[in-house]
Parts: sequence; C-alpha cells; structure tokens
Amino acid sequence: MRLVLVPEPAPWLARLATVLGEGPPADVCAPWSLPAGPERWSAVPARLRAAWRRRVPAVSEGARVWGLPGWWAVEAGLRLRGRSASAVFQSRFLLREGLAHAVAPLVPARVETVVAPSLCAREPFAAARRRGARCVLIEDLPSLRQLHADLDEAAACHPEEAFLRNHRARARDVARQEAERVLADEIWVRGAFAHARLVAAGVPAEKLRELRPPEPPHARRAPRTGEGERVALLAGPALARGGLNEALAVLEARPGWRLWVRPTEGTALARLVHPRVTRVTEAAQRGLEGVDAVLALSWCESHPVEVALAAARGLPVIATDRAAGFGPCTRVPRGDVPAVLAALDALDA
Repeated sequence: MRLVLVPEPAPWLARLATVLGEGPPADVCAPWSLPAGPERWSAVPARLRAAWRRRVPAVSEGARVWGLPGWWAVEAGLRLRGRSASAVFQSRFLLREGLAHAVAPLVPARVETVVAPSLCAREPFAAARRRGARCVLIEDLPSLRQLHADLDEAAACHPEEAFLRNHRARARDVARQEAERVLADEIWVRGAFAHARLVAAGVPAEKLRELRPPEPPHARRAPRTGEGERVALLAGPALARGGLNEALAVLEARPGWRLWVRPTEGTALARLVHPRVTRVTEAAQRGLEGVDAVLALSWCESHPVEVALAAARGLPVIATDRAAGFGPCTRVPRGDVPAVLAALDALDA
C-alpha cells in the first residue's frame, strides 16, 4: 500500500505518478476533495463549477481518493480566523499539522510508502519508519528558516516596507519542517536554489529529487508589431518581497518599457500611480499576451507560475535564484537594479 497525504489542493498532485514511480495504485488522503461533478451541472454558474473543479484531485488512474465529509467546516473555521495574509498562512500550517496528527495513528502495518508535504509529514513519517516504509517528502513550502533570513535582508534594504516584517512562522513550525527532512528517505524540491541550500546544509544529494511544475501548454509567441512601448511583467503578486521596488526602479530608468503588475493584500497602491504601470488581473498575468519579458525578482523563495509559462512560450525571463525554479532564465542578484537593467538591454542587443 502507498499512502499520500494532501492537506489542501496542490499543483504537485499532477506530478504524483512521477513521485511514486512504478507500483500499485496509491491511496490519496485528501479530506477537502469532492467527486467529479455530473455533466448536467453545466447549468450551474461557471464560477461555482470552477470552484468545484479545483476540489477534484487530478490523480493518476487507479488511485483511490479519500475525502472527509464535513471537512469544509474545519476550513471555514480556519478562514474565519484568517483575516490577514499572516493569519491565512498560520491557518494553513495548522491544517497541515492537524491532518498529520489525525492520520499518523491510522497508518496501516502493510504500508510501503508514505508521501506527505511540508508540515504534514512528521508524525506519519515516524509511524511509517516503525513499519519499515519509505518516506517521501514534498517540500512545497519554502524553507522557513531561510525565508525568515531573506525577509530580514529585504527589510534591511527597504526599511520603509513594514509588510516585510509582517509574517514570521512559529519556531515550532521551523523545527517541525527540519525534523521532517531528517525522517525522509526522499525530498522533492521545487528549484535549484532549494536543492543547493539543502546540500549545503548537509542533506545528501542522492536524497534529493526535482519537483518540476506540470508542463504548461506550449504556445507560439506572437510577433511584435510596431515600435511602441515594450511590456515587462512582474511575476507573482506586486509586493516588496517579490521585487516590486526593484521593478519600479527599472521602469524609471527605462522610459521605453511599461510594467504590468498584479496588486494584492500588502501592495502599496500609492506606488502604482505611475503613467507606465498597468494593474492586471491574475488571468491576464498568466495569459502573458502582449508581454515582452517576465521579471521574477523575489527576495525569498517563491515559484510564480508565470516563470514556467514564459519559458514554454519562449519569452525571456529575468529572475533571482529564489524565483528561477529549474527553468531557463537570466539570473540576477536580489535587489540589484543595474543587473536587471543590463539583462533588459541585452534583449535588444
């Protein structure tokens, strides 16, 4: 038996067959999951159908998915306490830890493999190791210890940005994440930075695997017409931690470029009152129509989907090591505006 824990909808589920390899069908514990909606639901509003679809796990054929009736009430309770981005993160961490505690006593004696994501693995892995099972950790969260250090560095560079000091994980969450790595037989990471960081911390390289994002659909890049403004898209939400300050400085230095950004909670909207800044929706951001280059300038580990989408379209990506993933891009140091300018200028060379 192979047991997979999925505390919330997750893109890595699309890679589950790669993570598990050959073997019997997996049992997927996804308490939030819903069955596929019947075709007659086409009369239901598209927004509701899309929300339902997000709760239908995309697992390989033969996998058995186990939901939990009433789980929505647990999530609703946590959402009520999540009035800010910081509280939302804390609620997600509590949800993961709660599922780990609930499942650990139920890990069967015949289990061969247990797969679990960050902060949902410690107790199930401990139970699995007592049964001689293989433990596979999905590091779908950034290293919390490194995240804190990176946020502190960004705050020191931009002391006016109070939001950079807004959220820090509990010490127990940091310790929990690091204990899970010790218990794991395999660790799947989402980028070259995370891989190098773990090796530097003493994790054997043979224990690490690359968790690449699902292959996005390849689309032809539309040819540019005319000599108008060029468009740079800031990947991810428009936040100081995501490189918004650096992107605005680049815009100021290059009058021939326009900057597209997606505001979110914590975005300093006053900073976006600029004649060459365009606010876009998430759908437009991921569509990449009319974009000439993607800027992924995050100060801390993040994996904006626009990076992989841009690579699939052949669009140039300028990224810090924290946001580059495993994809092709031009790497720039964090906070280094001249390096970003040089990379943009090289596109015209």
